[in-house]
Amino acid sequence: AVVSTQSTGDEMSDSSDSTPVPSEPELEEHSFYLELLESFRAGFASRTHIDHVMIEINSSKHAYNISVADTLMHATRALLEICPAIKEFPNLLQYFAPMFSKLASDRTSQFVMLEEIQTWALEQEALGDIQKILLVLYRQGILEEANILEWQETIEDNVKSKIAVFIKWLREAEEESSDEEESEEEESD
Repeated sequence: AVVSTQSTGDEMSDSSDSTPVPSEPELEEHSFYLELLESFRAGFASRTHIDHVMIEINSSKHAYNISVADTLMHATRALLEICPAIKEFPNLLQYFAPMFSKLASDRTSQFVMLEEIQTWALEQEALGDIQKILLVLYRQGILEEANILEWQETIEDNVKSKIAVFIKWLREAEEESSDEEESEEEESD
């Protein structure tokens, strides 16, 4: 029997000249992100009650077997991606705040969120926006002062320089708060 050596184009190409094929978990995670992004867009556009959006996202999280930390990471990215301009971020966050308050309720989850904001800002070359994003998240009660201050100690200098004014403001507010507590304690004695 003669075996043809001609290529039909259907064979797999040599792996050295092709891009790596994503694994099934990576494909599932990407599919989850796309669903989450669409849920965010549709929910915000129609002002669907945030509880309904959260149920939809939770169902997708379970269907794709996505961890809570990865859900928060993707939710943070989706929030930033659907924001048409940084000036719209406060309005957008006001809608999503109840969800992010639940997702980012402890130190670890807030660090996940902070890291994803930093990653997004670096990828989008939007370091100039990071300070405003952090301020809005802080004012909405989603990110805690202590966690922001601890996180900023671990970041690169180029990011640190973009949030320096915000960090200074946080530290001053923390000092004022401490001074007020001390004076209240002295008055009650």
